[in-house]
Amino acid sequence: MSWFDVADSGLSGAGEVTLLSRDDVRKCLTNLDPVDIVRETLADHDRGLGLLPAEAYLRWENSRGAYTRSIGMPGAVRSAYGMKIINASVSNPARGLERAGGIGLCFDAETARITTIMEAGLLSAVRTAAVSAAGVDALGYGEAVSLAVVGCGAQGRMHAALLTERLPSLRNVALYDRSPDAARALAAALPGVSVRICPTAREAVSSAGITVFTTTMDEGYAEPDWAAPGALLINVSLGDLTDTTFRDAAAVYVDDVDLVADNPRRPLGRLMAEGVFGRPGSEGPARPLDGTLGGVLTGRHRTPGVASPYVVLNPFGMGVLDVALYAAVSARARAEGLGTAVDLGS
Repeated sequence: MSWFDVADSGLSGAGEVTLLSRDDVRKCLTNLDPVDIVRETLADHDRGLGLLPAEAYLRWENSRGAYTRSIGMPGAVRSAYGMKIINASVSNPARGLERAGGIGLCFDAETARITTIMEAGLLSAVRTAAVSAAGVDALGYGEAVSLAVVGCGAQGRMHAALLTERLPSLRNVALYDRSPDAARALAAALPGVSVRICPTAREAVSSAGITVFTTTMDEGYAEPDWAAPGALLINVSLGDLTDTTFRDAAAVYVDDVDLVADNPRRPLGRLMAEGVFGRPGSEGPARPLDGTLGGVLTGRHRTPGVASPYVVLNPFGMGVLDVALYAAVSARARAEGLGTAVDLGS
């Protein structure tokens, strides 16, 4: 008997874990409303019912010199505990891969053991689009008739699909991507609306009541005069809006103020670090952020609704929202007998 057999003989195994493939996750999502889950979790978080620890962030450049990173995002809300590990490289699309992918983990609330491991690339895109959809409703843009999507990769496709499904008044969609093939592929997948592929990002943005930026850009380029009067600009990407575009907005909303303040890698976090923006309700030379989505949903923060020159929503991505979705998917998988059980202790 080896030394580690002796040491291990008195310990219990890790127990059974359920593995959910992307196809399993997709099946579960057909019986869930991710926007409702996100909306409820945002409100719970604003009421102090969730835990959102700091993210773990690892960055490097791969052999192509491309920005590559891994982010660990733990969180808890009500009885759900878990963690998202999401990795990405901006060179992945050139390899025929989605830019980001990873796993989601569900924890047992009593033992802290991992109970479920699921593919998280699809859920990450779903969560992000669901936050944008919740923001559209909460900020008063549910009657928009036109949408622009700048960046037609996985996030752009998810946003376009979800928003065209949920916005009954939507009639026109403008698309822009540096790859015309990506824009054409998305245009072909959007039934029931008039779709136009634009030659420039500016043309797409200027035609829309709602614009979603889902690119891989890390420096701002979209200027204030790009926006249509009263538009909602949703900055999902790392950086698309210039500093001036943030400063000139009628209102700026985020998902979590601490998350923004602790992340100077992104433009709005940097602007907070530089003293250009401050916390909601703060006094002094810094312009206060106007609020959080959760605060709007609970009535703690007000929104002007459709306002000129435009309104900005800049969600950074809260791990607690992913954890809430993981819990819902895990429960659905159990109910439907989906997934593969693996005993990690054997």
